Amino acid sequence: MQKRRSFIKNATALAATGILPGGTIQEVADAPLAKKIGIQTYSIRRQLKQDMVGSLKALKNIGYSHIELYGYEQKDNKGSVLGYALKDYRKMLVDIGLEPTSSHLEPPLQSFYKFGDGGGTGKGERSIQIETYTKDNRKAILEFWKRAVADHQELGIPVMVQPAMPVVNTLDDAKLVCEVFNQTGELAKQAGMRWGYHNHSQEFKRIGLKRGEDWSPEMEITKDSYPSEIFYDFLIKNTDPGLVFFEMDVYWAVMGQCDPVTYFKRYPGRFPLLHIKDRDIVGSTGFLNFENIFRTGYATGGLERYYVEHEYPNPVSSSSLSQLEAVKQSHDYIAKSAFVV
Repeated sequence: MQKRRSFIKNATALAATGILPGGTIQEVADAPLAKKIGIQTYSIRRQLKQDMVGSLKALKNIGYSHIELYGYEQKDNKGSVLGYALKDYRKMLVDIGLEPTSSHLEPPLQSFYKFGDGGGTGKGERSIQIETYTKDNRKAILEFWKRAVADHQELGIPVMVQPAMPVVNTLDDAKLVCEVFNQTGELAKQAGMRWGYHNHSQEFKRIGLKRGEDWSPEMEITKDSYPSEIFYDFLIKNTDPGLVFFEMDVYWAVMGQCDPVTYFKRYPGRFPLLHIKDRDIVGSTGFLNFENIFRTGYATGGLERYYVEHEYPNPVSSSSLSQLEAVKQSHDYIAKSAFVV
């Protein structure tokens, strides 16, 4: 990534002197290095079930260079990915030529889903929550991550990301989440790995209120209530940057009525990974300003990788497309966008 940025910078300098060796800056910059475009494999979950090897090969043929996998689980103290033993899944990726650079997983706690409308009108929130972290389940949570660290070392995956928000009712709940996140990040760091958190829209709600209350600036703070704060901000401010990073899902941040660009500027360097998503094929709706998102992400420092993701069964405006056809069109948009490195 850094070499590519240096190349573009040098090409710009050459252009200014009038000695750029043929072609535009973008043409010269694009020539030696192909973009490394990633994809979250959840995007083609149905086709993976039908033909795992063929579907992964199709991603490679489309032009995706690396993946963020879903489907890791622990059973009987053994890890697997979508039913495949770890060594078998790893070999399959190596044979195909797809690099596994990240993985989504979460502790096996009770889950609470609120799907909303992931495409089309964009109505409804999206939350994937798990039961509240407590002093009683804290040990089991950390034991899960210890096993996951070892399994992901075997898979050759250096990054783990949790995409599920623990249920939080008070600031005390939120404080415990941050403590556990920091401990999990420390486990990963000790193994030479990294650990982060992925949002949906639920994280952009306020915490610290008594149940059933709506916040207002005039609210009186008493011993029975807490100052109100957006949970996502609380997480960022109360986790160690050296232990916990954030993978922003830009679509769900917007659906949570927050601006990704504002967050990049407010917390520079905390967002090395992004999920690039739209209501339909990426870049086809005008719902998100991807140029501003990418340019600000690079400018504020830290943006290393991005992953295309489709959540809904099929793009709404192109319901006849297969999941693979849909992610190809999203790939092509990213590939031709000059603002994406």
